[in-house]
Amino acid sequence: MKNSRLTIQYEITAALAVFSPLNHIYIGYSGGVDSHVLLDACASLPEFKSKITAVYIHHGLQKEADDWAIHCQKIADNIGVSFLKIRVNAQPNNGESPEEAARNARYKEFKNLISENDVLLIAQHREDQLETVLLQLFRGSGLKGLAGIPEKMPFAKGFLVRPLLNFSKAEINAYALENQLVWIEDPSNQSLIYDRNFLRHEIIPNLKQRWQSLDKTVARTATLCAEADMLISKMAQSEFETVFNPDDETLNILKLLTYSQTEQRLILRQWFECLGLKMPSQDFVQRILNEVVGAKSDRHPTLHKKGVTISRNKKNLVAMKFSIVSI
Repeated sequence: MKNSRLTIQYEITAALAVFSPLNHIYIGYSGGVDSHVLLDACASLPEFKSKITAVYIHHGLQKEADDWAIHCQKIADNIGVSFLKIRVNAQPNNGESPEEAARNARYKEFKNLISENDVLLIAQHREDQLETVLLQLFRGSGLKGLAGIPEKMPFAKGFLVRPLLNFSKAEINAYALENQLVWIEDPSNQSLIYDRNFLRHEIIPNLKQRWQSLDKTVARTATLCAEADMLISKMAQSEFETVFNPDDETLNILKLLTYSQTEQRLILRQWFECLGLKMPSQDFVQRILNEVVGAKSDRHPTLHKKGVTISRNKKNLVAMKFSIVSI
């Protein structure tokens, strides 16, 4: 039987070896088994231990959160790494789900931490990838959504890395038991009102009875979708640059109309990405083309969606970003 500690240590070392210089390693540490394994394995590597800060994000959503913060502080102290607790406002804005609000608040604080030559480590694993791809599939996502969770990506001024993404939940649990770790069990992880938990507890176990290697095969599909999306994005970027006006961040409508509808949709998605907007649904993209791009030049139609208003002047397609405020 393979040694879980050595296997996970090897993957962490390989994931971090590409960063030189490497100033600081921040680890998202909730106190749960996944992040505890990541923290323990990383801290057991002498070349990295002095660079580590375990970061506990206090969402204020659970009555036990204060106790969990104390637990995480004690674990970090016992391991001998720095610890940071950050309180966030995770109340959802209009149009946000509770999970989305908590995630957005968490990653906003992580971005504030990461400087040049810093890395943020997150403990997502292969079953997380499976859940993410299935959720994206059920939501009708395209290639970008079906690409799932990237193993490595630019983040703030540094990088975000998920060194456990190719490990199963069973392998992570085996590490925790072998090394007698003590972790937190968040009771909200059992609540079926959340889509991810419903998949995790009600759907995926049944699927795995039939297709035991489902997490591996779906992870492979995610990789293939990510590769295809990268190639299409390169093509879309080339077309996008012929239409985009960098001075005012608008799109030239006449030039946009020289492309096919499929290419127009790709260009619009590239535009949203360039502007840092949430990726639009297929329906909203088509509405932009039908109701705004396709409007007569003397009309001034507008469309509103989460965080953005799309309109046109005679020649250009305009996006105005705005903040959503809870009432």
